[in-house]
Formats: sequence, structure tokens, C-alpha cells
Amino acid sequence: LRRALSHTPLQMIIRGRMVVGFKPYHPEVVRRFILRAAHLGVDIFRVYDNLNDTENMAVALDVVKELRKQAEATVLISQSPHVTTDDYLELAGQLLNLGADVICINDSFGIISPHQVAQLTASYRRYFHQPLRLHLHDNHQAAIACYQEGVRRGAAMVDTTLAALSWPYGPPPIQSLMFSLGGTMHDPHIDLDILGEIAEYVDYLKELYQYREPPVRKGPDHLGPTYLPGPLRDFIREELKRRDARDRQQAAFKEAQEVWGDLGYPALKGRILEIVGLQAVENLFSRERYEKLTSGMVDLLRGKFGRLHAPFRVDLQHRALVGKEATGGLPEETEGHLLSRPGLEREEDLLTYTFFPEEADAFFHWRKEGAAAPRPAPRPAPGAAPFLSSIAVAALTMAYKGEEVSARLEGVGGVRKGRQVLFINIHDNLQEVEVQPLPGSGDYPEFLVTFHGETHRIRISRTFPRDQEYTPVFLQFDGQVEEFLIK
Repeated sequence: LRRALSHTPLQMIIRGRMVVGFKPYHPEVVRRFILRAAHLGVDIFRVYDNLNDTENMAVALDVVKELRKQAEATVLISQSPHVTTDDYLELAGQLLNLGADVICINDSFGIISPHQVAQLTASYRRYFHQPLRLHLHDNHQAAIACYQEGVRRGAAMVDTTLAALSWPYGPPPIQSLMFSLGGTMHDPHIDLDILGEIAEYVDYLKELYQYREPPVRKGPDHLGPTYLPGPLRDFIREELKRRDARDRQQAAFKEAQEVWGDLGYPALKGRILEIVGLQAVENLFSRERYEKLTSGMVDLLRGKFGRLHAPFRVDLQHRALVGKEATGGLPEETEGHLLSRPGLEREEDLLTYTFFPEEADAFFHWRKEGAAAPRPAPRPAPGAAPFLSSIAVAALTMAYKGEEVSARLEGVGGVRKGRQVLFINIHDNLQEVEVQPLPGSGDYPEFLVTFHGETHRIRISRTFPRDQEYTPVFLQFDGQVEEFLIK
């Protein structure tokens, strides 16, 4: 990237003490990672912490300032009813005292209103002279209005995306912002022709790699007291699915609201989101709330991820500190230190292995074998997947154990190791599925189906066509016969 963008500043996001991982690391690991990233060409380091804990950001900010790179400290917007504009300003002041050159206001769920942005920006400009950046997501289609209010009241920078790469759950497109600010004193005067050329190139790449846009999921119709961010809802759905309890979804959402409030409404990012979701599901299946604290909840209450902001339930923290509920005990002293193993000499390899040991092994093997970068998927030749001709409909609804699942065939990819790649829209999520028909299946076809890295053997045993809405179909799923209702 540095070679390709020789005149453009590069920015990297650092999760405070977690750097680019999912647990706190030793200060020496933080220092060595930032030092290496700066050496390789990163100019701006945006530092944030899941709990807005300045202690977790201090080491990273110190290292960035020592290297004379730009330090951008982030204030995460929370939906806590107890957090006020003054609280955000106090946090910004603390970060500036730690050496931050820029303050970034981050709202990853689109919950801040244009009025709140105007108030926060104006108040910031009244007390501080350092530049203010807004990073707002467009989940509820209010980001452009928020940016307009922020820019009018002194925000120096706002984050956008190219329209060809924009997504409702990320920052809004640059073209929309230019349209809204065009003709005003805040017009950014960016060349639309160049943006158009870039968009055409991105569209060409999408066609080359046969990329299909995932469908937009309908968001909640309100941002009231019962609002939960979409990623947390999705996480809870998956947990309930593992326990075969999808029918308890609404109760789990309500419990997640309670758990979130008991912790003081921390920003639901990364590990915090998972901890809230897991504890909510655990409470749902217990005789009483918090009968058992999950290991992640214990770590959070003990301060492993930083300080929780009041008000939160101190009694839960006391239980965690006593240690009766801990499943794994306090973190070992060696946790978060730089890892090593024979054969690793480059600094990048040591850091990669420290943050992602399992993925690193696969990567090192791939690099040693000299594997080439993946090529664009070739278009399937006629007859490459003859079994596709037997698909009578492109979409269906399937009922299994009382749960309905809608699926739609969106596209056909290439053939990968003898398996046909299909792109299937399942519950408004585009999924990649590999299908391999097995020879000699007799009257009823049999397939190997790979989905999310797991391969299953599926055989159609029998169908009973009826003139009713659903058709019973019996499938052998890894040798076990299951009944499905297909519409």
C-alpha cells in the first residue's frame, strides 16, 4: 500500500492495549507493533478502547508521539442514559492531555442524532483548538444530516466511503456528502469525474470477481429504550440456534438490554458485545439471573478489559473479584507477552504469531509453499455443473423443527477442487456454499455440501408431492434421516 500510495497518508486503527487482537497485550508488544507499522509506512494511528478507558490508550498514544506520527484518539459514543455531553468533553480533554493531535467521535451504530452532533461539536470547539473528526455510520440513514450539522459547527474532518463501496452499516458515500454541502462555504470541491472513474473501476472488479452485493437488511424501526444493535441481535440468534431455542429470541433480546444496563451501557464493540450476548443467553437458561457468570463476564468485571463506568452493578463485580464464579482464574502473568517459536526471525512474523497463532501457522505454510495470489474466479463453462439444471426454482422456504428459513440462489461461481461454488441468500445474508454431487447415487441424488468450513453428506431419501403449501422431503443428513417441509 505504501508503494502504491506514495503521496497519500495511511491510517491504522489500534484497539488500545488490544492492538489488533482480542485481549490486552503487554506494553512492549504494543510498542513493537506500532514501531513496525510506522516503519512500514503508517502515518496516522487512530487509537480507541472498547470501554473509553484512557489508561488502555495511554501506551499506544505515547509510542505514536515518540515516533512523531499523528496520534488520533477516539471517543466512542454510548447509548447510556447516564452519559452527557460534558462527559464526552471531559474524556476528550484527558486524551488531549495524553498527547492526542486529533479527537475522533465514533458512532458505529448510527445512534447519535444531528442535534446531538451539533451540540457536541460546538461545545468541543468552544473548549479545544485541536481538530475534530466525525466517524459516523449510516445504520439509520441520519449520518449525512449529522455530518452537515457537525461541519457547520466546526468539525475539521468527516469519514466517508466511495459510493461504489458504500454500505448502510458503514460511513455514508462521499458523493452524498458533496451533494449536501455543494454550493455552501463548506463545499469540499472534490473532482466528481475522478470519483466516477474510480467507481467504474470498482464496478469492473466486481464483475471480474463475480461479486454480488449482499441484500440490505431492514433495521429496527425505532431507537427507543429497547433498541439493540444489529450485530448483538445476530450474535444472540446464533447462540440460541446452537441451543435449539430460536423461539426464545425476544426474551433473550430483553435480557440483553438488562445485562447491558447492569454493566453501565458500555459501547457494544468487539469482545464487549460478545460478553453481553453470552451472559444474556446464560441468564435465560438459568434458574435465576446471574446464577452463573460466564468467563468473559468475570474478566470484564475484574477489569481485564479496562474500567467500567458507573453506574453499574457493584455486587456483580464483587462476586467476580471473590473468584467463586471464575472458570479459568485470573490471567497468567505471561498472557499478552510476545510469543516466539523456532524458525521465526522477522519482527513481522513474531508479531503475527503473537496476535493470531493459529492463523499464522497456516499463513507461514502458505508462504513457504510459494502459493500465488488467488485469481479471479472463472465463469462456469456450460455443463460444468449439470446437476444445477435439476434446480426447479431459484428460491424456496424450508421449515425444520418449527423454524422457517428462506433461501434464494443468487449466483453460480467457479468450480473449486471439484466442487461447484454457489452463492445463496439465506435470511438476507449472502453465503458461499460448495456442492459436489456423488457418483452412483441411484434414484435419489447424494451430495457433499461444504458450508462455513464444515462438510456434510446429504442424500434425498424420499419426497411426497402434495397439492398443499408445503411438500414433505426426507433427507439423510450425515446418515441421520430428517424431515423438512419445502415451499
